[in-house]
Amino acid sequence: MAGLFKAVGGLVIGIAILFGIATLFIGSAAGVAAGLIAALSYAFSGAGIYAFGLMLEHLEAIRGECGRQSDMLTDLLRRMPKTDAPPREPGVSHLDQLAKSSFKFKDI
Repeated sequence: MAGLFKAVGGLVIGIAILFGIATLFIGSAAGVAAGLIAALSYAFSGAGIYAFGLMLEHLEAIRGECGRQSDMLTDLLRRMPKTDAPPREPGVSHLDQLAKSSFKFKDI
């Protein structure tokens, strides 16, 4: 899906550039300014679509790494050395509860 947005954004930018060049050669003096403004607005729209595709690609990469990072964090919490100092509050500390549970950060 991200590739589709990037392709469409690139296509819109390309068409806007061609439209701007065509306006310079074909248009009259009064129409050149309006045509270039329209071409610039289309180019910015294409850049926005392309940026949205890049954002989706970035979010897909984060989602793909989320499970692995969650497992790594859970393993690190389980391997933490236990300190001899008593916890600040009576009862079990939050890290001990997290290490003993089957909680996965990707479930959030």
